[in-house]
Amino acid sequence: MEREEHRPGPDTADSDAVATTAAAPPSRHPTAEALLDATEQLLIDVGYAQLSTRRIVEAADQTHGSIRYHFGTLEQLIVAVVDRQTDRIAARQRSMYESDLPFRAKWRQATIWFEEDLAAGYPKLVAELQAAAWNVPACRPGLKHTDEVWSALLRDAINDAAHEYDLEVDDALLDGIAGLLRTSQAGMLNERLAGIDTYHAASVALIERAIDLLEQR
Repeated sequence: MEREEHRPGPDTADSDAVATTAAAPPSRHPTAEALLDATEQLLIDVGYAQLSTRRIVEAADQTHGSIRYHFGTLEQLIVAVVDRQTDRIAARQRSMYESDLPFRAKWRQATIWFEEDLAAGYPKLVAELQAAAWNVPACRPGLKHTDEVWSALLRDAINDAAHEYDLEVDDALLDGIAGLLRTSQAGMLNERLAGIDTYHAASVALIERAIDLLEQR
């Protein structure tokens, strides 16, 4: 299978990729947007294993050198695809968690978005970046960035819940709970992508029960 220009890029993360507000992302050149859109759809439809620069530029109706010009390497393009969606979705989540809604309402909205994002393909994008990172070191900083964004957001949400329910939690406990939930969430998403949902409903129900107990205190 042909994978033109598929050479590892620099082993660095894009430090500008983290979104800190819900503001609209900076505009890109139309060619770059076309490449991002085409790559995103191909990752969802056929996956990293079937991806090549030729398939991307044909789907985007762009020239062969456009990937190198706008992104440098195929790996950097894949990272940019995941960063774009991570920033968008994390900004949405952050805006909700910063609202005055009670934690139970935030939790339930997050479960709805979990299903919507799964159907839209975002977890598939992250999974494909993870698959690439196993063998291509240039993809690892991008995957680490994605994990750090979600881990930090989860940690902040847990901290806010602790304040709402008047719980005393130190940094070590916050880190541990955030890590446990992040790992559990990632595992559930990977299983759902493979058509597995054993005990998933029970896990969600367990968190609902924990919220019940906190509200009864």
